[in-house]
Amino acid sequence: MLRLLTMKPEAVVVIEKLIHGGEGLARLPDGQVVFVSDVIPGEKVHIKITQRLGDYSLARPLEILEPDPQRRKPICPYFSSCGGCQFQHLPYTRQLEEKLSIFCETLERTGKLPAKELVLGIVPSPREFFYRNRLQFHVHQETGALGFLKRRSHDLVPVRECALAAPEINEVIKKLPDIPAWKRLHPYVKRVNLALSLAERKVVLLFWSQLAPREEDLAEIYEELSVLKAIYYWIRGRNPVGPFPKDAKDRGRRRMPIPKQIAGTEKDVFFWASPGVFVQANWEINLNIMAYLKEILPLASGQEILDVHCGIGNFLLPLATGTNCGEGVDTDHRAIADAQENASLWGLSQVTFEVYSAIEALINYFKEARSFPLALLDPPRGGCKEILRFLPDVVSEKLVYISCDPPTLARDLKILQKLGFKILSVKAFDMFPQTFHLESVTLLEKTS
Repeated sequence: MLRLLTMKPEAVVVIEKLIHGGEGLARLPDGQVVFVSDVIPGEKVHIKITQRLGDYSLARPLEILEPDPQRRKPICPYFSSCGGCQFQHLPYTRQLEEKLSIFCETLERTGKLPAKELVLGIVPSPREFFYRNRLQFHVHQETGALGFLKRRSHDLVPVRECALAAPEINEVIKKLPDIPAWKRLHPYVKRVNLALSLAERKVVLLFWSQLAPREEDLAEIYEELSVLKAIYYWIRGRNPVGPFPKDAKDRGRRRMPIPKQIAGTEKDVFFWASPGVFVQANWEINLNIMAYLKEILPLASGQEILDVHCGIGNFLLPLATGTNCGEGVDTDHRAIADAQENASLWGLSQVTFEVYSAIEALINYFKEARSFPLALLDPPRGGCKEILRFLPDVVSEKLVYISCDPPTLARDLKILQKLGFKILSVKAFDMFPQTFHLESVTLLEKTS
């Protein structure tokens, strides 16, 4: 307690490195660790301590006393307050270097893995700005503006543009709050999801409401925003209400194109995606991952594939064009309905999709004594620690772990090694430029 009382609220520090989360690690004069936002390794910074938490503190920079020569001015006016981006002050090539370094250190520290031997590098995003095809927003209850939460806060930062969002999404962000019908609706709306249908560059608007909106208000919003493909709203239950208008093209679903070279089909194809169903936010990087999987997984006809986090069939279907068989499970019944229709669209009648959790499916396969030569894991950010113990009995040859969170990946890979899987390679993909988030693909082989 005495130490906390005597600590000064300001200090001058030198940034040692960046850590997972995007903050810089430095040390206060008494040796305590402090994490500082918006900095670059090697910079000398005058900081203000904003929070003291046990054996470390949080701080923000008051002045960059000795800036890194590569430091640049962020293009977004909300960068210093919005919690969405962490690296806009870094040139993109430097972002890639730092993210790869953080990724490798996480694998080494948490997973005790020889990252320098395993990690094959990082694939950059073709676009560093305006790449996101979907975003979810909070709604400012007084103005109806869309926004994001401040860093380490529940306070809302209203925005008129997001430097990561596709231009069509930004058009909705800018115009929606000024539409009279939205001014009547927004006091009852908590969240808004904007998702771009890439085939026709139209936006699907989905919002969560406490009350059912009037059709006249939905009509006004649709007429004022020519970039909209459809409107849906969610009050309760398993499905949103919509589409509006009722005759919306494709029932208001998104069409996400895949070139024939990646899909492995005779002509270009696409995925259906219903409103609110998960789709990778950076479609170009998503296509890169699809192509990479086909490169590292030469598959023979008839070889079964299991995908226990299949979604709309995003990774399973492109792989299954080489085998014409596979099984996918997911807890989202709407994603499974899309996946079933996508399989039919692609002519893959032998690929099946069912509504199950990963653990339910693996227990069933274990009871049936079924195994698969290849399994795909693509869990949410929390990883899939709870299902790993079933994999040795269900996976007979190869396992692919697609991760969006390095710490949980490192934890799970450490467990998989103990379960008899050998890590062959790890490759990073920059799904989210300007942020600390990173996607990766790990290839493992069963050894015992």
